[in-house]
Amino acid sequence: MKRYIIGTALALGLSCGASAAVIDFTGGSVNGTNANHYEELGFQVDVTGSSGAFFGDYYGTGNDVIHAHWATGNYGNVTAITISQIGGAAFDMNYFILTSNTDTGGGTASGNEKAWVQAIGGANDGYAQLLPVENWGFPATQVFLGSQFDDVTAVKFYVTDAVDCFGMDEFYINEAPPGALPEPASLALMGLGIAGLGLSRRKPKKQ
Repeated sequence: MKRYIIGTALALGLSCGASAAVIDFTGGSVNGTNANHYEELGFQVDVTGSSGAFFGDYYGTGNDVIHAHWATGNYGNVTAITISQIGGAAFDMNYFILTSNTDTGGGTASGNEKAWVQAIGGANDGYAQLLPVENWGFPATQVFLGSQFDDVTAVKFYVTDAVDCFGMDEFYINEAPPGALPEPASLALMGLGIAGLGLSRRKPKKQ
């Protein structure tokens, strides 16, 4: 019983709303290797450009990702990557992993890459955040997104400079990323749960 109460309190404190999902590009539906559409856990990824993107173990490490080649580079013609919820409902985009953001093909980033993630819909419609440069493949960089990406109807990736290889993994949607600290409201809920645990353990006084 004690373990159940603690687990319930933590679940209440760390939960970030309905339709929480981690899109890790494993087990979803895809329409081919050079794909323009992918679906997983009620969300969809749309790739603009005839060369499409690769969904799967692109780097040969046993870890599925999305990997694309921008039109500003030498290997593809992708102009946008958009993530949205099937049916058009709003969601919070919290975090993802950037596995490649380089203009040197399968090599080291030059530092001149300008790839962006943009909020579509919501209170900060049109807000764009510059992404860090990233060498090809793993190890990768964690990218945390702020409240500007809450209650959006889509998240769009695009480039404004020469970028070639671009890869991503593990989109945390409506869910706190690994190691994230709970928000104040969540901490309050956890406090209530722990307080309830203390009361449940107090023995009644003898009359």
